[in-house]
Amino acid sequence: MPAHALSERAARAALAAHFAPGQLAADLAEYTPAEVWDRRVRVDGSGLLSLYRPHEELAQAELTCPFVIPSDEEWPTALADLGPACPLGLWVRGRERLAQLTDSAVAVTGNRVPTERAVTRAHDFATALAEAGHTVTATLAYGVDSTAHQAAAETGAASLAVLPRGLDGVHPHTHAPLLRSIVDNGGAAVSLCRPGTTASGATLKASAVVLAALARAVVLVEALDHVSAMYAAETAVDLHRPLLAAPATGDVRSSGNARLIDGQLAVNSPDPRLALALPHARVARAGDVADGDLLLAAVGEEGADYFVTPYIAHPEPFDPSCGCGVCCLVTAPGEVVVLSQGDPWESCDPWPADDRLLIVSAQRLTDRPLEE
Repeated sequence: MPAHALSERAARAALAAHFAPGQLAADLAEYTPAEVWDRRVRVDGSGLLSLYRPHEELAQAELTCPFVIPSDEEWPTALADLGPACPLGLWVRGRERLAQLTDSAVAVTGNRVPTERAVTRAHDFATALAEAGHTVTATLAYGVDSTAHQAAAETGAASLAVLPRGLDGVHPHTHAPLLRSIVDNGGAAVSLCRPGTTASGATLKASAVVLAALARAVVLVEALDHVSAMYAAETAVDLHRPLLAAPATGDVRSSGNARLIDGQLAVNSPDPRLALALPHARVARAGDVADGDLLLAAVGEEGADYFVTPYIAHPEPFDPSCGCGVCCLVTAPGEVVVLSQGDPWESCDPWPADDRLLIVSAQRLTDRPLEE
């Protein structure tokens, strides 16, 4: 089929069925999706691409669910943050609600075989997020993720499921009623995979990346290092999405949380109220921090360096002779501000005014997330 006769939607669906976005990024920067498909067909030595019928395959797959592409009004603009890895399209059930749901999405994810404490935490985090109007977003997998969906459903709130397989099925099969209820009750389900695709290591990783990209913040309840939930957490770090890791328990099943916390790559907190603040986090100059703002992390070129203890700012004038033992050590030129005096540390907390911090404005803290 000539490239000019192939629709963008059919071309994107065909490309997505055979290639990862990163394999096509350079070509798509120069050519239309239809032209890229035509070029790939011409250089395909196997002859398999020439046997593929993009329009017919798309029509058959869309009997199950529509294929949404970046030019559609419903397309989640947050996916652009993935750059060359931005999906070519998404298979969606609940298409008309997708943009609204992703505007307030917070991912809750973790182990498939969680500890009892993790199940309780997943339920508490998801319940608090749903009741506050955020869209609980998870993968419908056993354990933490399905618990998060169930907790949202118990509050009567819609949730968003990101699946690593085609939307014509679900694994485990016992979660099929939960998937139906998510879609029927105002939520949505999305997948990178066309109907008929089964889950694999590659699709698990790719869907975890999309889970984080769709969310305004990510909550890692409990995770073994190197499980699929960690891909979501690490993507959150890469995309500068606020990341909360519940405290590691010492159990090997929280080794992923332990690594993130030890590396100051995530907020360390068991408090669901802190999760409510994370979607509202923004970067600000230290000199612009106001009284009552919540301070989460220092922000540098490499991303956020989270504080061991997030704290409430109470800015004070800088006095190098205050006697706290820290202010007298400040030698940085330019304006300096003190953001806290004696809380949570025994000394003052001076910052160069132009340093950047990840904060939540006091106006967003309708319920104090931390004890002062």
